[in-house]
Amino acid sequence: MEETTWATVLETNGITVAEMLAQRLEAADIPAQAVQESAGKAIGLSSGPLGTAYVRVPVQYLDDARELLDVEEPVDIDDIVLCPSCESELELEDAEWEQGWFICPVCDTRVSLDDLF
Repeated sequence: MEETTWATVLETNGITVAEMLAQRLEAADIPAQAVQESAGKAIGLSSGPLGTAYVRVPVQYLDDARELLDVEEPVDIDDIVLCPSCESELELEDAEWEQGWFICPVCDTRVSLDDLF
């Protein structure tokens, strides 16, 4: 039997919201679970590190769950660069990495990736 790998769809403050979202996913035939640190759950915390709860789904359902709950994929900090002209933080697309340059949408400057590293 193959072991299920679970992925986090999103974080919430407190287990109640996470449970409601997990039920919404299950209603759409997406296996889901709401989990929280056991100490935070026992005390009833809904904020801070122990109050954070997570909605998780099997990894193969992750894209469907994000779409259903309207959750954006987390930003990969390795894809963020700083425009040397206006100092705006920008997330580059794969095509921009491949071509080796981008045009800053803030200041309209063409920037070579070679100049950044």
